[in-house]
Amino acid sequence: MLKKTLEDLCAFGHRATTTENERKAAQYLSQSLSGLGYSAALEEFRSPATFSWTYFVIYLALAISIPLYIYLPLPGLIIFLAALLLFLGEQTTLFSPLTETVFATGTSQNVVAAPAAAEKKRHTLWLVAHYDTSKTSLAFSPKSRPLLKPLFFFSLILLAGCFAVILFCFATELAQRLPLKIFLWFSGVYFFYMAAMMLERELRGVPVQGAADNASGVAVVMELAKRLSRKPLSNTNLRILLTGAEEVEMVGMMHFMKKRRQELSRESDWFINFDSIGQGRLCWVTKEGMIRPLSGSERLIKLAEELARKDQFKSITGCPFTTLTLDTLVPRARGFQVLSFMALSAKGFPAPWHWFDDTIEKVELDKLALAADFAEELARAFDRGISRS
Repeated sequence: MLKKTLEDLCAFGHRATTTENERKAAQYLSQSLSGLGYSAALEEFRSPATFSWTYFVIYLALAISIPLYIYLPLPGLIIFLAALLLFLGEQTTLFSPLTETVFATGTSQNVVAAPAAAEKKRHTLWLVAHYDTSKTSLAFSPKSRPLLKPLFFFSLILLAGCFAVILFCFATELAQRLPLKIFLWFSGVYFFYMAAMMLERELRGVPVQGAADNASGVAVVMELAKRLSRKPLSNTNLRILLTGAEEVEMVGMMHFMKKRRQELSRESDWFINFDSIGQGRLCWVTKEGMIRPLSGSERLIKLAEELARKDQFKSITGCPFTTLTLDTLVPRARGFQVLSFMALSAKGFPAPWHWFDDTIEKVELDKLALAADFAEELARAFDRGISRS
C-alpha cells in the first residue's frame, strides 16, 4: 500500500491547491479508502490557490505603513496595526480573513473516512495527512532554506521594535530623531523585500511533484487504514482525514474544524498527523508553531517515548518543528491533543521541501514502513490505555 499510494499520487505530476489535479487526487484517495472498507466522502470548501497573495498584502502594508508613520503618524499607525493583526491571525490560525475570504476564489476538498460498519465509541483517533502540494520559491532553494527560521525571527524582532516605536512615539516628535527614522526606514525596506519574495514565488514558482511533501504522509495513513481495517482498534473510533489546501495556510484543516465545531470534543478527539516523511531522521514533533510553539499531546508523547525504547524503533526521537506550520497546529491552537510525525534533516527541516527535487526518487520507502510500524503500535497502545482510563 505504501509504494502504490506514493506512485499513484506522484503520477499526477503535482497536486497544487484548487487545481483539477488536486481534485482528481482526492477522488482517487476516496475510492481507495472505499476499497479498504471505509465510508469515504469529499467535503468541498472555498480556498485560495496560494498563500503568496495573503502575505504579499501583509508585507506590503507593513512596508508602506512604517516609513509613512514618520510623515503621517495616524494613517501609518492604523495601517501598521491592521497589518500586524492580520499577520498574527494568519500565524496562529485563529483568524485569517485574507486567506479564508478575500483570496478564497477556488475550490478544494478534504477526504474524510470512517469504517463502514463500526460501533460508536467514546474516543476518536484521527489519522491526518495533507495530499496537496506547494510550488517552488527562492526562499526554499537548498541554499536559502537554512535562513527561513532566522529570517522569521528577525521579522518578529523588527515587528516588535516597530510596534514599540510607533505606539510609544505617537503624538510626539521622538520618531523624527535620526536613529529612529533610520530604524523605521530600514524596517520598511526589509518588509518590502519580503513582499517581493512573495511576488517572486507567485510569478516564477513551479508546482512540485510533492513526493515527500506530502505523498509520503498520505501513503503512511493509507497503509495504517489498511492495517487497522483488518484488525480494528477495540476501544477507539478510527477516522481518516486527508486534507486539501494545507499548503495555503492549512485551510482544509480550518474548514474541517469549523464544520465539526459542535461534534468534536477536546476530551475525546485526538489527532495524529504525518507530513514530509522523505529523508532524514524520523521523529515525533514535540512542539510546533512559529510565533508561540505549542506542545504535542503529553499522553501521546509519553507513549512514543516508551515505544522508542524498543530496538526496532531506537532511531526515532522527539524533536521540535518551528520552521513552518503543520495541519495539527489548527486543532492544537484550539485545545485539542495532537502529535505529528516528520522526517527532518540535521538542521531541523524536511528534505526535499518545496523545491524541484521533491520527486519520488528521493523518498526512502523503508522510512515510510518504519513510520507505519511505529504509528500502528502507538495507536494500539493508545487504544489499550483508553480502555483503562
